[in-house]
Amino acid sequence: MADLIAGTCFVKVDGTQLLLKGSMTCTASEVSREAVVANGRVVGFKETPVVPTISGQFVFDKRFPIAKLQTGTDMTVIAEFANGRRFVLGGAFVTDAIEFSGDDSDTTVNFAGETGKWS
Repeated sequence: MADLIAGTCFVKVDGTQLLLKGSMTCTASEVSREAVVANGRVVGFKETPVVPTISGQFVFDKRFPIAKLQTGTDMTVIAEFANGRRFVLGGAFVTDAIEFSGDDSDTTVNFAGETGKWS
């Protein structure tokens, strides 16, 4: 029998579950690597740290935690995927302006954090 690998996902901010409307993405890499070229060939690579992130499209309902997201600088954000995997973002904060659409009553929120751990 096939395993469930995609479908319903959940996002919680300090224990409060947000209504995830659309897609969700999480950082999977801790570093970004770039080739170093000299004398016309690759001689090695350099590593740059990647900021752990969670991004998603959420429903703007009456319980949406606007104040927490506007002021929070040390939140714990947990993304739970349908396949059972979880990504925990520690020391999290919102990186971009939060804007709401009246037509669809939704918003995209981008979180970044000090730490990101997969389980």
